[in-house]
Amino acid sequence: MSSAHVVVDPYEVPGTYAYHRLARTRPGRRWWRPLLVGVVACALYVVLLAVGGVLVAVAALASGPGGLDALAGLDVLDLGDPLAFAVGMLTIIAMLPAVVVATRLLGARPTGLLASVTGRVRWRWALRCLALAAALALVVQGVDVALAAAQGSPWQPRVHDTTWVLVGLVLLLVPAQCVAEEVVFRGYLVQTLGAWVRHPAVAIVLPVPLFVAGHTYVGLAMVDTAVWALAMGWLVWRTGGLEAAAAAHVVNNLVVFALGAVDLADLDLVDIGPDALAVSTASTLAYVGVVEVLVRRGAVASARVVTAPAPPSAAAPHGAPGGPACHVPDAVGRGVRPDVARSASPPP
Repeated sequence: MSSAHVVVDPYEVPGTYAYHRLARTRPGRRWWRPLLVGVVACALYVVLLAVGGVLVAVAALASGPGGLDALAGLDVLDLGDPLAFAVGMLTIIAMLPAVVVATRLLGARPTGLLASVTGRVRWRWALRCLALAAALALVVQGVDVALAAAQGSPWQPRVHDTTWVLVGLVLLLVPAQCVAEEVVFRGYLVQTLGAWVRHPAVAIVLPVPLFVAGHTYVGLAMVDTAVWALAMGWLVWRTGGLEAAAAAHVVNNLVVFALGAVDLADLDLVDIGPDALAVSTASTLAYVGVVEVLVRRGAVASARVVTAPAPPSAAAPHGAPGGPACHVPDAVGRGVRPDVARSASPPP
């Protein structure tokens, strides 16, 4: 059975909140506030891109006479080029501080509610999900290696002049790129829709077309991306946070870009075949299934329960010896830890 994170906070609206409804914990909420957060985030994002563009131009000028020509001829879609890769990743990563700062200024409090129902990143849970996603990726790639060898076309990695630079950039930038996408598409957008509509399906499904449109895929690759986005959106709601989805995202992209750095994957690929779609879908569902088992075992809180402090007792004023500081919910009084009530479950 899933669990809930219980807090006693006078600055939040009392109630039980699934992840997609966390924007409603802020007192004095208005229907337009999530939109204002988005407008401010977009403005900050444009500023960050402008500042980054200036810095890149200055660096190009400082590099010598051909610096600006090289910058003008840069193809940001050529992810095999380390410079293009870095620029493309940083362009995506810039979304992360923009959304976090906008949420800090105008959105739900604490800002950590973007991460999970506990108001912070649950690092132990994130590491478990990373290990699970890595193990699954190892199995899938191991089977691929065995099949390739059996068919007479074994993997043959190639190392180029830029290979290790690209590998270093992958390790440095890809995790942040994945987290940025999760915070935007399955964090801010999901909670914005959840502020208006109670049913989680709306918050899970509607951001999917935007996520797919943000990738340069066609055909079955678009289908694969949509299936993956739906599965990750469901996991965010089911687990009460971004950790499981972010872990899968990070592992997937690290594997793809690392293989691409040694010519074992085509980084310019825009479509896939039915076999690849079937393998990808199966591995996604396997990951979701194992995470579901862990959630059912109470491994992670999937809802936030907010209770208000009780007013001071007339018989024992607040601060007086023996005076109660706050009301303790019955579930806590029965011996359940104050931060996790095991019997609670996420609302629709």
